[in-house]
Amino acid sequence: MNKTKILSIAMALLLTLSLAACGGGPQSSAPVPASPSSPAADGGTGDAPKEPVTLRFYNYALSETAKADWWQSTIENFQKENDWVTIDTITVDYNSMVSTFTNDLASGLSVDLVYGEVSWVPALVDGGFIQAPKNVLSADFYNDYYSYVTDQFQYSGDVYGVPHYYTNSVIFVNKDLVTAAGLKLEEFPTTLDGLKSWIETLNKHYSGDPNVTTTFGLTTAEVPATGANINAIYTAFGGTLINEDGSLADLNAEPNKTAMRETLDFYKYLLDTKSTQENLKLKDYRASFGAGNVCMYVDSSWGYAQIGEVDANAKNFTATAPLPTTMGTNGKGASLVESHCFLIGSQLSDAQKEAVDLFLQYCTKNETMEGYLNNIGLAFVGNKRMESCPISPILEGAAKGVDNVVRQTQIGPIISVQTELASMVLNYTINGMSADDAIAEYVKQAEYYINQ
Repeated sequence: MNKTKILSIAMALLLTLSLAACGGGPQSSAPVPASPSSPAADGGTGDAPKEPVTLRFYNYALSETAKADWWQSTIENFQKENDWVTIDTITVDYNSMVSTFTNDLASGLSVDLVYGEVSWVPALVDGGFIQAPKNVLSADFYNDYYSYVTDQFQYSGDVYGVPHYYTNSVIFVNKDLVTAAGLKLEEFPTTLDGLKSWIETLNKHYSGDPNVTTTFGLTTAEVPATGANINAIYTAFGGTLINEDGSLADLNAEPNKTAMRETLDFYKYLLDTKSTQENLKLKDYRASFGAGNVCMYVDSSWGYAQIGEVDANAKNFTATAPLPTTMGTNGKGASLVESHCFLIGSQLSDAQKEAVDLFLQYCTKNETMEGYLNNIGLAFVGNKRMESCPISPILEGAAKGVDNVVRQTQIGPIISVQTELASMVLNYTINGMSADDAIAEYVKQAEYYINQ
């Protein structure tokens, strides 16, 4: 790929990806110490010595306090077992990751492996930066991934990205606050009306209590993570945002029309009753929940990493629940699949492909992941080989919604299209627009991005 093309693609990527902040702790760009490779190494297999191989691994998670130690030890332990492989980590914060690896590509450096998210796939495929995992991973390993997880990585006629783990939409519940208000977690509501009844009970109980700021939190800040969150709520109400052909779904046709208006009305209800807070990001809710100021809020399961940073004992008061299975007129509480994932560089040598295959298998086994999935980034496993891996008791409630996940068609501008949902919600709930006008403005903006 020539330098001019790389730079032009970089600009397009920066417009969509660099805004997608997911929060995190203090950042560090220090590389992970690499185990020395030796031409005499046998890769831990007892076979003939292997030639040394280096993988350049771009991983923003190494800059996040809650995850850095786990990643460092995992990479170091893998290199000890496969001492013909050196993993050079490039570590910058989430917002700087795309500009970092596109600049490196323009400078002639390789990008062999990237740790990212589902929404990154379209732009990176269009840029020619990543390849389909089936070209790299052992067939028996790759075929062990659950199809309902890998289906979310479908784009341009193939599956891209290797899920590390996944989550449905999760309601984090502070057991202590809920119980103190006379509610029983084992009776968590399965309908929207029931959920509203809980919210109203909590509002009444904690009225005037300065320590409880939110009874049911939904993010409304105009950032990509909020857009994805709103899309999840809209999906739970029975709506579809993107058609199979990649076009914007008709929001004035049923069931989308009713689903979108009921979604908007739910946000307005929450803001009008001061059950949720205006313009808070997910990272804000995570911090507040960890501090004991939030009764319930909706997030990805791995949001617990930041909750646990605030209070190491948060596991003692944290529980989860799925979205209610009856949401409005048509909603079944369906949830979109979210997944942190590995994206495989398009220019790997055969030896590098072997190293990537081994590394991803190492990162997808019980011994490696049990501590992480139970104490750091709580999530569900995406590969059959990890069926026996214990999952955090915190996720027991949310597990009821795992079978209720649906696939969303991936498109290049998905980040921008979802971000505009936050503007639509604020236009209706705060800025005084009618539902029809807010939706019409959304359609105009979303189709602009889709038709570019």
